[in-house]
Amino acid sequence: MMPQRNTYDVLIAGAGPTGLSAAIAAGRAGLRVAIFERSKEIGYPIHTSGGSWIAELRRLGVPERFMHPIHTGKFLAPNATASFSYASPVSCILDVRGLYQFLAAQAAEAGAAIYPGAAVERALVQNDRPAGLVVRQHGEFFAPLLIDATGAAGVLARQMNLRGPITRYGLGAEYDLYWPDWPDDTIALLFGSLAGPAGYGWIFPHGASRARIGIGVIHPDTKAEPRPLLDHLLRRQQIAGFPVPSHSALEFHLGVIPAAPPLAKTSAAGLLVAGDAGGLISTLLGEGIRFALDIGGMAGEVAIEAHRAGRFDAAFLERFETRWRNRYGWLFARGYEINRRLAQYDDNAWNEKIALLAQFPAEAIPDLLKGDFSAPLLLSLLWRYRQHFGRKMLQYLFVQNIRKKA
Repeated sequence: MMPQRNTYDVLIAGAGPTGLSAAIAAGRAGLRVAIFERSKEIGYPIHTSGGSWIAELRRLGVPERFMHPIHTGKFLAPNATASFSYASPVSCILDVRGLYQFLAAQAAEAGAAIYPGAAVERALVQNDRPAGLVVRQHGEFFAPLLIDATGAAGVLARQMNLRGPITRYGLGAEYDLYWPDWPDDTIALLFGSLAGPAGYGWIFPHGASRARIGIGVIHPDTKAEPRPLLDHLLRRQQIAGFPVPSHSALEFHLGVIPAAPPLAKTSAAGLLVAGDAGGLISTLLGEGIRFALDIGGMAGEVAIEAHRAGRFDAAFLERFETRWRNRYGWLFARGYEINRRLAQYDDNAWNEKIALLAQFPAEAIPDLLKGDFSAPLLLSLLWRYRQHFGRKMLQYLFVQNIRKKA
C-alpha cells in the first residue's frame, strides 16, 4: 500500500525551544518529523527575556556563544537594595533568536521538515484519537503521534480536552534598548511600585550596549497592564544610579506565560503536551527556556520509544508524564505556591524582604532564584530567618523536600 501523502512519524505544532528539541531528538533517531511554526521566522517575534543558568544550559548542549555572562545581580525595592557579585558567572542572558535558529538548523540537519508561517488550526481526529494536523495554507498532515508545543495557546491540548482556557497567566512587555550607560555584566530585578502590582521588572543586558527592560504582571491577581507600567518606568531619570535613555528602543516584545500548576495530564492517546502548552515552567519568576529544552527532548525520546514499540496508546505515553514529573514536578509545584504569595506583596513587604536578602551570602542566591529550596545552605538561611518568611510557607517547603527525598 502506498503511503499517504504528507505522512510522517511525528508532527510537532510549534517551533520554539520545546518543539525544536523534540524534533532534534526524534530526527536523530531516524524518525520522519515535521514541525510547524505560526510565525514567519524561527525565533521572532521574541516572547522571552532570555535569562537562564550557565551550568544547566551547558548540560543541555547550548553553545557558549549564545550566552551573555552576568557577574552582578541587583534586587531593587522602593526603599531597599541587595547586590551580589560573582567572579565566575553563574547566570546569563541568551541570544534568543540566535539560539532558536541554531536549534532549527540542528532539527533540519537531523532530517526534520520545518514549515515557518504555518499555523496549526486543529488536530485531525479518527476513532476518537488524533491522527494528524490541519495546517493553514498547507493542508492536512498525518502521523500516529502529535506533540503540542504551541505555547500558552495549547491548541491541541485544548481541542483534546486536556486543558481549558488559562485562568491565571503572566503578561510581559519589554523594550530592547540601546543603553550604553547600563553595565554590561549586571542584571537588575525590580519589585513593588518600582515595577507594578503582582509582578516584577527586569533589566537584562545582552551585549553591544543593548539591554532588555521589561515588566511582567499576573492576571487576574491585578488588572494592571504591563506596557503602561513599563512606559512609566522609562520616564524615570535613573535606575540604580544609571541614567535611563528616553528614546532608544530598538525592539518591543510581548509575552504570555501560564502562571498556574502544570496540567493534570500532559499525555493522551497519540498526543504529548510539552512546554508552556502544558504549564511546564517555573512560575517562581516565569523561567521556561531550560525546562523547554529538557522536556522537549524528553518528548522526542518518548516518541522514539513509542515507534520502536509500535504503541501510541495513552498508557504507553504516560511515561512522558512520569519522566518530567520525576525531574521537575516538585520544582513547578513549589514555584507556583511561592508565586501566589509573592504576588500579594506590597512595598512594605518587598522592602523588608529585599533588606533581608542583602544579608544572604552570594552563593545562596542562584538556588533561591532557581527555586531549588532543597539546597542545604538556602534551607538553613530560610530557617534562620523563618520569622520573616511565614510559618506556613516554611512548613510547605520542608514537607515538599521530604516528599521529594521519599
